[in-house]
Amino acid sequence: MTNNESLVKLFCIAAVIAGIILTLNLNAQTSQYNYAWGKQSHISEPSSTLDGVQPLANWIWDSGEANPKNYYLLVRKTFRLDTLPQKADTYISASAYADVYINGKLLERCPMNCDPQFQCYDKFNILNYLKKGENCITAIVQNFGVGLHSQMNARGGFFFQAKVQYSKKKSVDVLSDASWKVTHAKAWNTQSDFREPNAHLIGFIEDFDARRWPEGWHNISFNDASWQNATVIGKPPVAPWNNIVVTERPQLLRQIVKPVRTWENDSLIVYDFGKEIVGYPQFTINASQEGIEFETGTGERLDSNGIPIIRASGDHSNKYTTKYGVQSWQPFTWMGFRYFSIEKKSGIEIQNISAEFSYYNYEMDGSFECSDTLLNKLWNIGRYTMQLNSIDTYQDPWREHTQYIAGDSRYMQVYGYYAFGKSSGLLSAYNILSGAESQRWRSDGAVRSRYPTDYFMQPGSSTYLADYQLEWVLMMHEYFMYFGKDKLIEGLYPNLKKAMDYYQPFIDKKTGLLANLPGWIVLDWPDTYYIEKKNIVTALNCLYYGALNAAAAIAADFNNDTSQAAKWKKQAATLKENINKVLWCENALAYLDSYEGTKIGQQTQVYALTYGLADSSKKTSISRLIMDSGKASEESFAYWTLKSIFNEGYGQWALNYMRKNWGAQTRLSSFNGAWHEGWNLPWGSTSHAWSSGPTALLSQKVLGVEPAGYGWKTFSVNPFIGDLMWAKGNVASAAGNISVFWQRTGDNHFILKLGVPKGTSANVYLPATQNQSIKINGKTVADMRGVKIYVQEGKRSVLTVNEGDYEFECNIND
Repeated sequence: MTNNESLVKLFCIAAVIAGIILTLNLNAQTSQYNYAWGKQSHISEPSSTLDGVQPLANWIWDSGEANPKNYYLLVRKTFRLDTLPQKADTYISASAYADVYINGKLLERCPMNCDPQFQCYDKFNILNYLKKGENCITAIVQNFGVGLHSQMNARGGFFFQAKVQYSKKKSVDVLSDASWKVTHAKAWNTQSDFREPNAHLIGFIEDFDARRWPEGWHNISFNDASWQNATVIGKPPVAPWNNIVVTERPQLLRQIVKPVRTWENDSLIVYDFGKEIVGYPQFTINASQEGIEFETGTGERLDSNGIPIIRASGDHSNKYTTKYGVQSWQPFTWMGFRYFSIEKKSGIEIQNISAEFSYYNYEMDGSFECSDTLLNKLWNIGRYTMQLNSIDTYQDPWREHTQYIAGDSRYMQVYGYYAFGKSSGLLSAYNILSGAESQRWRSDGAVRSRYPTDYFMQPGSSTYLADYQLEWVLMMHEYFMYFGKDKLIEGLYPNLKKAMDYYQPFIDKKTGLLANLPGWIVLDWPDTYYIEKKNIVTALNCLYYGALNAAAAIAADFNNDTSQAAKWKKQAATLKENINKVLWCENALAYLDSYEGTKIGQQTQVYALTYGLADSSKKTSISRLIMDSGKASEESFAYWTLKSIFNEGYGQWALNYMRKNWGAQTRLSSFNGAWHEGWNLPWGSTSHAWSSGPTALLSQKVLGVEPAGYGWKTFSVNPFIGDLMWAKGNVASAAGNISVFWQRTGDNHFILKLGVPKGTSANVYLPATQNQSIKINGKTVADMRGVKIYVQEGKRSVLTVNEGDYEFECNIND
């Protein structure tokens, strides 16, 4: 048995042990996850069954090469239903992707982007797609044949298993097997170039010849006699798909949108959709002859001549060759863009240009609004950016087609929760699980930061990032805070232990600090705001301290491993002492960026505040340094900058920072309605959700709503008033909706209305130290039973209340 196989076996054993309680009742399991993550949202344990259903269908392919490069396969099956069924549960998978159609109507692109070792099988009920009489299943399967920045190399394949249920006793199985018809989709040129040849970003340029496309192939009446019968690979689990993971998710939101303006130059017609969108541009043209070749392209930015920049961070062009007459086409590659260009050619009449706007179907349960219209705008832009960066997984839609495990995705877990509530959980859980599964690639416990990939894994690349691995541990603990107890995530504990063990060999004997970690350390990316990183990096050690505490909490609270928890807590205490002894600069009253370094930067002070390294004697000076530095971190990291400043009582500075800096980005000529990858980067994506800090901060700090216990069983409501007159919103917590409205009236009167979900309690912070001014639902505190109150010295009154609806009143402190 190889090392990889041993690791896979260990992971599966751990997963099975962790899932025993769930597997006793599969129906209860699905119900639990639907509640935790929103409608139709579920991820199963890795196993050899389809979440308890026996695999009956086969993986199929054609008779050619198993893993052809840049290859598209067409798949067909017709079958008859004598009557309409009651239910039709269906499991679909493909490698790498398949657009699956039932009776000519697109069902979904399947499956979720996955590691073939833990192959996903999407579950759908296709009842509404079926009809009495003849039915037809068709699919376009794409196989990359190489490893990509966001895809792992495997082989081509397609899987379909449906149980069409007429009654409890009568059903028909529709199973992929040798009777299915397949053919190579020769309209796509298999020899087209990579969009980005170095890092293999996104995939291949599409070079499509409409003359070679089988018209009407979706139709039941299509004659597929010339197609070959499918070649059977085998029933799953079968190599390379050695584990089954069933995923349920809502179908993507898809809508057709039209450009808002258009213009021409000598060679191009340009269409502007008015803002960043994601999905597929599409055209309908009338060609006076066949064989006319032209280029199309998508871009986020325009050059000085008003032409979309389609060759930046990869080649975003496609090529098309006409057949005769009217024809429509859209590329197969999902993409983020604002502008679409089409090359002008004689003999082509453009009849229609539009785009299919497609993204993850979140439940829009979160909300925020306040007396400042600019802050409201910032919150909504962040939510929109989150939508653009979510499809089957978190993704950068323009440049990377992936989001980094606990790099981008740790931000997105928080932002998504405040924007959409619990329906954001499936993508966060999947990202955390991906981090665990990736460990089969490194026996020392290093977690891949890009997932899934087996390409571009050399030292110093972005595949293994030491700080992102620590953030994976922190993200896991934060997941429990937002979503509560979760057996699926708890089952990753063996992986977490291994990830933490990775750092032990790098503890410097002289200082007791992490030192000389290999690879690229990101921290605040990109390095437009430089952090000095000399061997022993303060920020990395702060992250390590936070991860030790997070791991200890997971060990004690979820895995009953109190001895390991105690070890990690002890390590954390020693590390904190060493950080303050070795890395604190008494002359500057701040932390050095690096041991034996000279630079003292804003980000390092933020890390120290965020993870609790600074005691009360240090907080004032480092908070002042952070604020005096102004905008000294990138747009993504600014979330942590402002959160730390809010926590230290300087909320007005944080609000003004948002207004100034995020507000300035909305006025850039390159602003497309979504947040950029960085403040004003000429090369970065103009849709990057890790920059959506205000969407979380305004809900967390202005509404003041944050979890204080796992799954929101306890939470805090600590609103920041500042120069605002009112704020309102909803946080769709795992325990139920938390609705908040506060208002300042008159000179110093404050009203807070709060809905506390059933089975929870809230710690409510009121801007009053005189308890006699406080009323709850019209009564004084003394008249309210079950309300606990204490006064923070010179600050606020804190009341603990249980489930119910409340209206608090008080006089604001002078």
